[in-house]
Amino acid sequence: MKKSLILLFTLPLYMVAQNDSREKNFFLNLGAEFRITPTYKPNDQSVAINFINPDLQNSGPVLNIGIDYYLTEDFSIGLKSSVRYDLITTHIDKTGSEGVSSGIERGLMFGYHFNLGYHFHVFKKGDLLVNVGLSLLNRNSEYMRTESILNGEGEVIGTTSNLDNYNFSANRLSIGYGKGRSKLMMGIYISQNTKYFETKTTFIVPFLSYSFDVAKF
Repeated sequence: MKKSLILLFTLPLYMVAQNDSREKNFFLNLGAEFRITPTYKPNDQSVAINFINPDLQNSGPVLNIGIDYYLTEDFSIGLKSSVRYDLITTHIDKTGSEGVSSGIERGLMFGYHFNLGYHFHVFKKGDLLVNVGLSLLNRNSEYMRTESILNGEGEVIGTTSNLDNYNFSANRLSIGYGKGRSKLMMGIYISQNTKYFETKTTFIVPFLSYSFDVAKF
């Protein structure tokens, strides 16, 4: 009888402890992100500025959805997708009657993020969070680049059109605070392989983000 009573009282406590555990569980999360104006060396900016403003294209609000799997109580691997409605290209066409005509094209752009995360128990309530990973940015940014063909005297004798895009990959570093299901992070995307510059130039996009674990399974 005593053993039954002990089991009756300890089993719920054990189940609660198991429910609070992150290890060997998946977490579905939703969140929002705000990307701050990038920093780079403006003197290295290439001819791409004739078709795009890198600052406008890489700053502003973003919606995120992702899933994390915890290998241990504190160490996780994750995948995340992001979507935003933003500037794709200013699409300046140098073949108009006055030499230049322009238009602005906007649309949905996507990002795909792979990350490793760790919880450090340094606060009485909540954890210090550190994430590192790789991001594939500006997917669906394809546009038609049209430029003039000039003869030796500088006269326009034709045009050439090519499908181009502003895709680039970036390392992602972030640090923040997590409590319960909520996470508040700050970090940067950092890359040297964008199409905005003639030479390799470090391109940094700072960001702030908030996410919430909506389901565990």
